[in-house]
Amino acid sequence: MTQKGERLLEVLSEFSLDDALLLEEYDRQYRALKRLHEAVGDNELFLKLVITNALLSYQLPTKGEKYWENFASFFSEKPDLERFEEFLRLYNNRFLGGKLKRLQKVLKAIKNLDRKRLTEFCRNPKALLEYLSETLNQSKEAKTLVFAVKMFVYACRIAISKRIVAPFDIDIPLDVRLKKISNDLNFWRNLAKGLGIPPLHLDALVWVTMGATEDFLKDLPSDLRKKVENLKAVLKELTP
Repeated sequence: MTQKGERLLEVLSEFSLDDALLLEEYDRQYRALKRLHEAVGDNELFLKLVITNALLSYQLPTKGEKYWENFASFFSEKPDLERFEEFLRLYNNRFLGGKLKRLQKVLKAIKNLDRKRLTEFCRNPKALLEYLSETLNQSKEAKTLVFAVKMFVYACRIAISKRIVAPFDIDIPLDVRLKKISNDLNFWRNLAKGLGIPPLHLDALVWVTMGATEDFLKDLPSDLRKKVENLKAVLKELTP
């Protein structure tokens, strides 16, 4: 493991899997999904909206937290998969032409899913990754696919009120924040293995902490806040 990896392993060892799952519940993206779920009132539609949006979450014009808050507000008013083109034009319009083409492929894949299949995916998130990889013809390591599984796991926890832990063999979604630390998937795989925390939940620890504001930190339980503040300081040292 690299020196950077060893330093991260040291500070992240303060966190348990339970800590990671708790921090996820404070993630602004998770909280946005909770608001959306309350407004939609239909688990099947809610899960489909979340997967669809996650699969289009790239080259965003705003920070990820704000983007998902916009998503929740927009679809809370009128939850309908057919409104995605309107949403993209308003809130995700960078490289719009390519996203509109991808939207059609995504909708075709998502509309085929029924409540039973979605429930199966909640029990086995790896099966969702395999389905998306096959239907969208993308690698299982693709950032948008693993990110979609991450957000789906969030959504399942909200929809069925049960703890869901992602398996170790789903990679971390490498976005611009994480790439400041390392763009090598093996770096993150080894770190997750060393910690005993699956990559999708390790993602929350690092990604959420890197974007944490003072107001966000104040909301955390005191024990968790101290750990996050310590991690944030180390991450600041390790990133340019």
